[in-house]
Amino acid sequence: MLNTAGLSLDQAPPIQVPFAFFRVAPLFAALAGAVLLWDGDVVLISRWSAPALAVTHLLALGFLTQVMCGALFQMLSVLAGAPVPRVVWVGRLTQLALVLGCLTLSWGLYSNGRAWLMLGGLLLGLGLAAFVVAVGVALTRARGVPQTLRAMRFALAGLVMTLVFGLVVLAGVLGARIPGLAGWVDLHLSWALLGWVGMLIIGVGYQVVPMFHVTPAYPRWLTRLAAPLVLAALLASTTLVGLGNVGLAVWALLPAILALGAFAVVTLVLQRRRERPRVDTTLLYWWSSMGLILLSSALWLLDGRGEVLGVLLLAGIGVGLPTGMLFKIMPFLSWFHLQHRQVTARRFDVRLPHMQVFMPDGVAQAQFGTFAAMLVLLTAAGFSAGQPWGAYLARAGGAGLIAAASLLAWMQWRCYRAYLDISRQLG
Repeated sequence: MLNTAGLSLDQAPPIQVPFAFFRVAPLFAALAGAVLLWDGDVVLISRWSAPALAVTHLLALGFLTQVMCGALFQMLSVLAGAPVPRVVWVGRLTQLALVLGCLTLSWGLYSNGRAWLMLGGLLLGLGLAAFVVAVGVALTRARGVPQTLRAMRFALAGLVMTLVFGLVVLAGVLGARIPGLAGWVDLHLSWALLGWVGMLIIGVGYQVVPMFHVTPAYPRWLTRLAAPLVLAALLASTTLVGLGNVGLAVWALLPAILALGAFAVVTLVLQRRRERPRVDTTLLYWWSSMGLILLSSALWLLDGRGEVLGVLLLAGIGVGLPTGMLFKIMPFLSWFHLQHRQVTARRFDVRLPHMQVFMPDGVAQAQFGTFAAMLVLLTAAGFSAGQPWGAYLARAGGAGLIAAASLLAWMQWRCYRAYLDISRQLG
């Protein structure tokens, strides 16, 4: 059984708001797979290659940020009792700008088109600014678990810094004189992966791991220290880059790496102590993502190949963990919204299905197997970049990414169709 104590849908947005973000996200993962399929011989040779930059932003903005934005619109109202103001309007504006901005920016990076880059930067700045302001207002009114809210606020600050440094880097690419541009690129990546994504994973994990897997709560020492350590490390690194000490700025991130590693270890320990012995696909994705956090941390400490690290972080964690969460979040929201409507309409003659009906775990496990094969292929391609077989591995990994994204999209469509069918029965 899920632990749903303290959840409320009284102020929740229409289910179409988060579902719109969730259902579009796989299309960007499939598009990134298509780039890998077409340019497999060069994508993983250098992170600075045009195809690599396009794939990075398709996954980071088109898939990962898309899912995270949709989840925050729902979670703030249900978990924190703080609905996002004008959520339907803000949701549409954010998604339209995010979709068009990601497509134009990625195409500009791929084709070296200045006009596309400028348009992409403008659209993304507009859409993410609207999202940050609306979610920021909601977070000022939020009530609930302080540690979760603090991590979410830090994550939102991480998104702001990611956007700011992204625009600085874009200005440098377009010809503006930015001293030490490579250092600002690294800061853009650090704030994106550790600040925005890392702290949101921490904050969301504090809530959803105990709720979905019925585990003990996270220990107090971790909830008090993890997010502040990540933020402090990022601020220290940013200061050092500003002072021109790029080498030391990299090592200033060590506390953030260790904090995320500790979160991963504690999560795995808690999930071993879960009350439900059943192993479902979401749990497999959590296990693999926490393991990849530890593996990526070790690779970073050993100064391993950056392109392999990118595969583990973006394709492994950035695609994997949100996918695993969608297998729980979408059925849960479907069932929870329908239950709320059933009580409101007093239609107890309509029987609501179990959550597993919305997204059968057998199909989800097939999707996870496809994802795992894709990750193995792309990791091997990263280690084999420049070798004749490296291109074949990268192209096979791209095909695997398309297949995994297509299976996810099909399961999302099936879930939403089931929701609509039952919703019509309730009147």
